Formats: sequence, C-alpha cells, structure tokens
Amino acid sequence: MIKLKEITKQYSGQAMPAVDQLSLSIPKGEICVLVGPSGCGKSTILRMINRMIEPTSGVVEINGNDVTNTDTDQLRMGIGYVIQQIGLLPHRTIAENIAIVPRLYKWPKEKIRKRVDELIIMMGLDLEKTRGKYPSQLSGGQMQRVGVARAMAVDPPIMLMDEPFGAVDPIARTHLQDELLRLQKEIKKTIVFVTHDINEAIKMGDSIAIFNAGKLVQFGTPEEILTYPINEFVENFIGRDRVVKKLNLYQAEDAMQPVGCMVPESELPNAAQIMMDAGVEVAFLLDEAGKACGHITSSDLNEFGMDMGGLKKRVLRTEKAFVQTTTPFPDALSLLLEYDVDYLGILKGEELCGIISFKGIRKHVYRKEGE
Repeated sequence: MIKLKEITKQYSGQAMPAVDQLSLSIPKGEICVLVGPSGCGKSTILRMINRMIEPTSGVVEINGNDVTNTDTDQLRMGIGYVIQQIGLLPHRTIAENIAIVPRLYKWPKEKIRKRVDELIIMMGLDLEKTRGKYPSQLSGGQMQRVGVARAMAVDPPIMLMDEPFGAVDPIARTHLQDELLRLQKEIKKTIVFVTHDINEAIKMGDSIAIFNAGKLVQFGTPEEILTYPINEFVENFIGRDRVVKKLNLYQAEDAMQPVGCMVPESELPNAAQIMMDAGVEVAFLLDEAGKACGHITSSDLNEFGMDMGGLKKRVLRTEKAFVQTTTPFPDALSLLLEYDVDYLGILKGEELCGIISFKGIRKHVYRKEGE
C-alpha cells in the first residue's frame, strides 16, 4: 500500500537530515508503528506521505503511484489524518466537524447525515447527546474519538495517526487503543501510527519501525524486535523487561495443553486412582451439570491423602481459576498468582477446552526466544 524509497528530508541550516535515506514498505490492511525518541523524524515521515512536507530526495508511493503525480488536495482527502492536538474546529458542532471531508467531496446531505451518525455510534459515543455539541463540551477522550471519526468519514484506505492518544489520561488512552484495535479487525485500514511509547507500539503494531536521529534502526514484528533487538540502542529503548513485554503478545490458547482427566465431584474420593490410571498431574472436577468447577493436583493428593475436607477446600480455592482462550498471558499469570495455583482451566465460552500453567507459559515464551 505504501512504499518509501530512499526518502531523505534535509532542512536548511541543519547539519543532520531529519530523515535519512529511509526505505520502508507498509502492507495493505496493517498497522505500522513508527517509534523512537523525540526528534527522530517520525512525524516528518507522516507529513511526507500526505505531502504536507516534500522530501528532499526519494519517492513516496501509494498503490504503486508516485504521490507527486497526484493533486495534493485529492491525495489528502483520500488519507485520514489524526493528530495529538485533535484539531477540531471549535465553532462547529461535532456533526459538522465530522462532515468536513464528505462536504468537500460534495456528498448529498442525507448521505453525510447517515455517515456522521454511523461514525458517532461506531466510536462508542451517545448519538443524541454528541452530534449537536461543540468540542469544548466534550472530554479529551471524547474529542479524540471524534478526531478519529472525522479521519474515517469518507472511508479512506489509509490513515496517518500522529501520537493520537498522547494527550489523554492513561485509562482513556487504554480504552481508545482497544477501540481502535477492535475497529481495525472490521475495517482493515492501512495505518501508519506514530508514538514515542514502546509499550503502545508493541500493543498496536503489526510491524514496528524504530528510529534514532532520522535513521531506521530496526523494522519487524513486535515479536521479532522483542526477541532479537538488533543493537544496544534498541535493547535500551525496549527496556530490560523485554521478556515481560513479550507476554502481551500471546493469549492463553497459545500455550494451551489438552485436558487429560475430568472427575465428577462425587468421585473425589477416587480421584487419586483415576488420575494415576490416566497418568496425569491435574484433574478437573465436574459439578452435577457437567461444568468444570475447579481442579485438583497430584501434590494436593499427596498433601491431604484421604482428608476429604482438606481436598474440598483446595478444590474450592480453584473454582474461579479459569480463563478464556483469548485471555492475555499477563492476565493468566496474575490469576495463577492470585489463586496460588499451578494450573488454570481454559474455557471457550463455558466449555472447558484446555489447561494453561506457569510451566507452559515459560516454555512458550522461551521456545519463541530460541527459534
């Protein structure tokens, strides 16, 4: 979708280029995050893509076409642009702000109205309470959503996002990130996303480009960059906790093991023999309705023997020790610690479909590290 070929931007009076001989390809329908310290050229790259800034040398292509062969107004109307300062017009209502680009395209009034209403709802805002308000009447998070809605108004295939969530509080920022990722699964835009926050880059990006002093230092998937940082700068930029950061890339189903043994609650006195016959370390207990209601391990049996009271208390401690297939590793680890257990059941809806453990999580992460 987007190709940058040997792009350089040299400002007069500066010894070093703002962007130095950058070549980068961004596939259609993916989020590419540009990340690096302040002043490394990230925002300059965005502005060269939509020709707000012209490169000193090199070529920017969109769908194989040199952008200099396209009228700048037409080019920009086909690219959504979201900035940290949001840039809503204060004297226009929210509906009027979102409708700016459709009006430039001379859409019929009814088509504009329907599209504006659709986008307000899509952004999770109350339609009746929002469309007639002015920007000053909204919170920072709400205004940022309107900025995204405006950028999406004519359904552009490309969106440029320059630190779009940097001006909102951490709770609103997390929610906005989650909403954008949810929307991206449906709309599949090609998004170039600028941030200085490596954690945001890891969460948002299908690919990450790390810059320093105008140069591309490393480009790859979040997993590749966390596993194989190319040099000391990248290692320091990522931070010492890169293995912990990797946990956010995986879900419970990635380290799922099959359930080897299920025991009806009524058979708890016979659990040791049943587990021995099955050759397993953990068995899940089923209630009268056949639903998993906790688990018991060989260690529990060794500790309590035939003390049914003790065993039942241990099972009771695990009655909430379950996660869904899509639960991120950090949340699974948190529950393992909270319930002081070695295993969690994995559910798909309400059905038990697997097991995850400390050992399984560690094995998965370090298997990836060693590949």
